[in-house]
Amino acid sequence: MGKVLGRQGLHIEKLFTMSGGAIQENWKMDLGSSGDEKFSIVLRTDAKTKIPGSLSKKQEFDFLSMAWRAGVKVPEPYCLCEDVSVIGKPFILLEYLPGTTDFDQIHQLNIGEALGYELGVELAKIHSVKPEGTHDVDCLSSIDFSRQKIKSYQEFFDARDEVSLPSEWAMRWCLSRLENMTTSPVTLTHGDFRTANYLATSDGLSGLLDWEFAGWGDPYSDLGWFCAKCWRYGMEATPAGGISTRESFYKGYSSVSGKRVDNDRVLFWEVMSLLRWLVIAIQQGDRNFVAGENDLELGLTGLVRPPEIERMLLELTPPESWTNLLNLERTYA
Repeated sequence: MGKVLGRQGLHIEKLFTMSGGAIQENWKMDLGSSGDEKFSIVLRTDAKTKIPGSLSKKQEFDFLSMAWRAGVKVPEPYCLCEDVSVIGKPFILLEYLPGTTDFDQIHQLNIGEALGYELGVELAKIHSVKPEGTHDVDCLSSIDFSRQKIKSYQEFFDARDEVSLPSEWAMRWCLSRLENMTTSPVTLTHGDFRTANYLATSDGLSGLLDWEFAGWGDPYSDLGWFCAKCWRYGMEATPAGGISTRESFYKGYSSVSGKRVDNDRVLFWEVMSLLRWLVIAIQQGDRNFVAGENDLELGLTGLVRPPEIERMLLELTPPESWTNLLNLERTYA
């Protein structure tokens, strides 16, 4: 650790779990050095159980490093350790950044519109990173990506005993919308870009966190996820993450991307985001009821969230919003 951080005589003075992290564990390490320097870093590792789609620590480290090199506001990734003899599982060491992830505390800072603009700027920086070399996604379009996602959700629900009629309705709504949607190349996506996954201070955005769902995909998937109703914390007047108007968030994004945000594509990905959150909520419940993690929060997520999400799906996809209401045939194509 001393070699990686460029300090001699490093020793841990205090180690404790940080708040948040339903899928990952984050530990703050207060360190001291032989030169009496005091500083902190973060150790990030997997929780006891994972959900499908959560990246390995190496994959997460690689995507975080891409964002860091692109100038995105993220904690500096110091190193990846895959030697399980150290703490029993792989982990990442990261820069410790100031700020809070708590929605109520962020709301009390009264910087919502400025923060929304900043978040739009940083998201556009993420989307400026394109696949290079021989990645399997080099020729994948945003439409291809969207179809693959819908197919994965259909397969998830098909594999379960219980039928979710709202999800079936919403998936077919999404397929009907794809017929007239503009396509674009895939980019780097954060994958969980929402309030609670960034740090804020009274001065604004401190850093973007939690990259365990990063990957290559439709950049609008991040825009829709951030604006989805499930991540507004009940603040409907500020639909962009529950902290700002869409206008401020979109302005920040366009200031870097140079493109106007397409409202129809955002709406499509808000519905897709609800479908994804429905799948994740069920998987979180499975971690408690099936995998035996015995965590109250996970259990409640699996029981309480699905009906809420299904209601939101129906609210966003009324019959009059269908591109072709008669085209109800279930298809992956």
